[in-house]
Amino acid sequence: MKYKKYMVTLVLLLSIISVGQADTTYVNVDLVPYGTFVGQMQSGGADFSGIYVSVSGTNIVGVTDASGNFTIVGIPIGIYTLVVSKCGYSSQSITNQFISSAGQVNTVPSIVLAADNNTEAQLFGDAMVAYTYDDFTSAITQLKSLLNSTPSGTYAPLARYRLGLSYANIDMLDSAIANFTLCITDFPSDSIVPIAYYSRGIYKENKNDLNGALIDYQFVTANFPTSTIAGRAQYRIGRTYEALSNYPAAITAYQLVETNYPLSSDITSAIYNAGWLYYTNDNFSSAIVKFSNLTTNYPTSIEAEKASYYKGMSYYNQENFTQALAEFNSSIISYPAGDKLTDCWYYRSSCKYKLEAYTYLDAKADYQYIVTNFPNSDRVAHARYYLGSCEYNLDNYSTALTLYQSFLTNEPSNDWVPQAVYKIASTYYANGDYSLALAQYTTFYNTYPNDKDAGDAHYWAGKCYEKLLNDITAHDEYCTVITQYPNCSKFPNAVTRRDLIGLATCP
Repeated sequence: MKYKKYMVTLVLLLSIISVGQADTTYVNVDLVPYGTFVGQMQSGGADFSGIYVSVSGTNIVGVTDASGNFTIVGIPIGIYTLVVSKCGYSSQSITNQFISSAGQVNTVPSIVLAADNNTEAQLFGDAMVAYTYDDFTSAITQLKSLLNSTPSGTYAPLARYRLGLSYANIDMLDSAIANFTLCITDFPSDSIVPIAYYSRGIYKENKNDLNGALIDYQFVTANFPTSTIAGRAQYRIGRTYEALSNYPAAITAYQLVETNYPLSSDITSAIYNAGWLYYTNDNFSSAIVKFSNLTTNYPTSIEAEKASYYKGMSYYNQENFTQALAEFNSSIISYPAGDKLTDCWYYRSSCKYKLEAYTYLDAKADYQYIVTNFPNSDRVAHARYYLGSCEYNLDNYSTALTLYQSFLTNEPSNDWVPQAVYKIASTYYANGDYSLALAQYTTFYNTYPNDKDAGDAHYWAGKCYEKLLNDITAHDEYCTVITQYPNCSKFPNAVTRRDLIGLATCP
């Protein structure tokens, strides 16, 4: 069989800078204001591969295939000069190449490179090939050779910057930072400088030099506000302030991303982070504003799904259960595969449980849906508990007891076990089984003497003794409430019952 080999190579040398898993942002490509450069470049011979097309002011470099064709994606909106180079040929520049709108494809004029034995271009090209294939040690050697031979050459600023990135990729962060610094000091007027400041800030963060990182990011926004990296720097200012626990300053920084860099790829993360900081500081009204911005203006972003849920939780924490229910319903419909789906179902159930407009049957149906459809969720245990409470409130005491006891059997380590024990006692009492209720209340307050319901359990034990015609012991239980649990909800009732049974003093 005869094979015909087609080779089309596209390399996008775009450095991906990572500061840890918490910083990962998934961007909706339909919203990112990036465009594409395409074109064809030629050099001597029939093979036009290996021609580099560098985008000025960025660290983006494309390379041609054998036919000379290239495509460079991910170009931020702006006007650029493209530098076309190949080992053994003279470099040429193409000015005034622009991306003016998201998704634009700009066809670049063709150039035929003239032959020239250019050592600098050869070294840089070799270094970039090594860098592309993650051979950072070789890239470092070649970039150093280039800088030693032509320290002020055309490629020197980008070579110094790439040297910093190469060191960073092998975790030599001090060397990386030193080379970014040299890039800044040796080539102060080059378009790579704001990116070098930004990258230096990133790796200072990695070394936990948060104040140093903050200074670098702020320098970018103050001195290069129109740079393609300025929006990212403003976002990192917010992240750094968060790491320093200066939450008001972090919120202000995130809002500046929204105000000054509305086309930034970090816009949705900035809005969400501001909303989250409001939420975690109990400023639910401000959180709702931010989360609403995301769900309204960026509904397909990854942050919108979380924002939809936390918008509902903001209303829930304000005890506006009607509006919270509406938000949870909206989230379930809009994001049926979202990470917060089970949580939305759970709090939707809780809203129905609390709202008089719904019956306990409505809430029960939702809790049962969680148990049936999300069996591995950490919400299942509490949903089981509330199934028992729904039956209790529907006066189905036998079913409620079965469900509470099933909860204890299946969730022996759950944080709601004391509540379940207490509810079993209350269910026996409501069903008129005073001896069983008494035994359960006694078990509860002996097992959990410091629980918030321990005082109430003593009070209800006293009520059980009254029902069983044992006023003396009932008096003792009421006195326990009065003397040991003066802040419990049943304290006034305990005083009243103690006095009514004719024994008005406590030991």
